[in-house]
Amino acid sequence: MRVLITGITGFAGSHLADYALDQEGVEVYGIRRWRSPTENIDHIADRLNIVECDLRDAASVTSMIDSIRPDRIFHLAAQSYVPTSWHAPAESLETNIIGQLNLFQALRQTGCDATRIQIAGSSEEYGLVYREEAPITEQNPLRPLSPYAVSKVTQDLLAYQYFRSYGTHAIRTRGFNHTGPRRGEVFVVSNFAKQIAMIEAQQRPPVIRVGNLE
Repeated sequence: MRVLITGITGFAGSHLADYALDQEGVEVYGIRRWRSPTENIDHIADRLNIVECDLRDAASVTSMIDSIRPDRIFHLAAQSYVPTSWHAPAESLETNIIGQLNLFQALRQTGCDATRIQIAGSSEEYGLVYREEAPITEQNPLRPLSPYAVSKVTQDLLAYQYFRSYGTHAIRTRGFNHTGPRRGEVFVVSNFAKQIAMIEAQQRPPVIRVGNLE
């Protein structure tokens, strides 16, 4: 089985690659842009098949899909930092929405109709949740509150549309906060953990700097 992981150099993608490589009969492929850091996958680089590809380039995506012809795709590549989506909304929307659209179109154009693709959504899609709605379910209304959240809602609905229109084997997931080794320090848990580690190592005063906790 050929498994393609977009965003393989990232936090979740690299851990998924570790897991997939331990499964019998699985070949793991990944894509990266030329400037993508590789420290998260350097320890398994000799066991991976890495292809350079920019998901925003439709021709590049189609060529990549045609050469790999994956059985499974885990689509994890994204602009995933919410504050960045406020500073660069157009880039966030293009990366997340057009990148996925190019993947779907490539599957159709190359005849990879049997490929199953998992779409990594986000709890940010729910956005505004009223007190009486908690705990929320998958049926809760989507009320996105950031450009990033809007991009994820669009990815979610685009996957549904391609499933209904073309039979694309798209599986939509909405992940909530997750963390662990390799998570970038711009994210809250990693940021707090790093500060605590530096305090314990007496490299900074015993004060943890936080953002808006409301």
